[in-house]
Amino acid sequence: MQTKAAFPVTFTGITQSSFLADIDAAAADDAAIADREAEIKMMRDVRDDKYAALDQNRSKVGQGVAGDPAYGNDSPLYGAMGFVRKSEKKSRLTRKTNPTP
Repeated sequence: MQTKAAFPVTFTGITQSSFLADIDAAAADDAAIADREAEIKMMRDVRDDKYAALDQNRSKVGQGVAGDPAYGNDSPLYGAMGFVRKSEKKSRLTRKTNPTP
């Protein structure tokens, strides 16, 4: 688009300079939005790292409860922490049946 006009012209009350100023204002808003979106993405990444560390600590605490003789992996505390208690787990033992000849 040609930005320089030989003569100042107005179409339906809009001058070239005011039209270009509106384009610049919209572009500035786009840049500000992009900056904030990048900042939000960074904040989400930091939050996700915190949740990952929290999950590792939760797992370590669960292993500590499971290994503690006073509690163990079948205690109500272990279940309340969101882990599956030993008594609630199904046996994975399966017996193969021999086909009858």
